[in-house]
Amino acid sequence: MSLPANDISAVEAYVRASAAMLDLALDDAQVRRVAMHLSRTLAMADALGDVPMAPADELAEIFRPAPFPAEDAP
Repeated sequence: MSLPANDISAVEAYVRASAAMLDLALDDAQVRRVAMHLSRTLAMADALGDVPMAPADELAEIFRPAPFPAEDAP
């Protein structure tokens, strides 16, 4: 997301536009609360984005879905 986390009016505009696209009725207080939390998340993501990491630094495993069980399995 390319929103400046410190520009709450830009984040609020994003929240309003997203809510409209999703057909969500949000009042002004709800928009402010969502924008506040999204701003915090953006700030954390920006901070993490500045940390140099190599692929080996990623500890999460790659998702591999389990095989679908056979219909005839006992």
